[in-house]
Amino acid sequence: MYRTRCSAAAALLASLFFSSSSQAQTQTTVIAARTSVVLEAPRGDSVTLGEVPPGAILEVLEVDGDWYRVSAPASEEPLGWESGWMHVDAFLLPDGERAAGDPGDAAGGGRFMVRGFGYAGGLLFSASDSFETILGNTFNTVFGGGGQVVFPNGVFAQASIDRTRSTGTRAFVSGSQVFTLDIPNQVTVTPILVTGGYRSAGSSRVVPYFGGGIGWYSLEESSPSLPATEPITSRHTGYHVLGGAEFALARWIWIGGEVQWATVPKALGDTGISAVFDETDLGGTSFRFKIMVGY
Repeated sequence: MYRTRCSAAAALLASLFFSSSSQAQTQTTVIAARTSVVLEAPRGDSVTLGEVPPGAILEVLEVDGDWYRVSAPASEEPLGWESGWMHVDAFLLPDGERAAGDPGDAAGGGRFMVRGFGYAGGLLFSASDSFETILGNTFNTVFGGGGQVVFPNGVFAQASIDRTRSTGTRAFVSGSQVFTLDIPNQVTVTPILVTGGYRSAGSSRVVPYFGGGIGWYSLEESSPSLPATEPITSRHTGYHVLGGAEFALARWIWIGGEVQWATVPKALGDTGISAVFDETDLGGTSFRFKIMVGY
């Protein structure tokens, strides 16, 4: 008998604790600000269960980022659903203010995430004179993508590959003079990068981050108009640092801007154009627009 009463008391205390904890984290009721749809799952492409009219008072059962699971309001006619998900933008709180989800949750703060990303931007080569002589400019487009793992403490690790390719003209050196030839010369730089860093997600949807790592660079020169000639390929090791900021559009998608500086020492300069200009670094500064998707 004594053990039974102790067990019942313990169960009662546990239920009271978790009930009060849950209520502290979730609004008890919200008010529909306009006619809004109720969905089966917390995402915009889910099945529609029904609608609620403006002014309807709804009990909140669960919160998932910017989505609230609510119970159906009292109605004289059957609504066809008992509970469903509505976006936070559809609500007013009982004091009249608009409801808001947890921005930090949408930004990914404090949770494990696996994300894929793609980016596009421009690359400004450090060996500016060499590339301007061959390609006619030092700023070239770059495209790439990869995958990333983010840990709850903000530490992230990622791997990526990108490519920049431009076509200029061949050139040769005679003494200290450089002569360009009317022969197309295609230059392709393809780095494979491994990066570790820190992502500082707090209560804002804007998340700054920084990192650094190592890369393996492939440099290829070829002449499409001379199919009999073999491409000249060399491979080098480089190092990079990067920083940027991302903005959470939703719990699973982000956009951002990023700057990366890389150095690939002793990749150029032994012979040819780069030797004339005494330029040895294949690295440069990249400016990227980035899109990330994951959960």
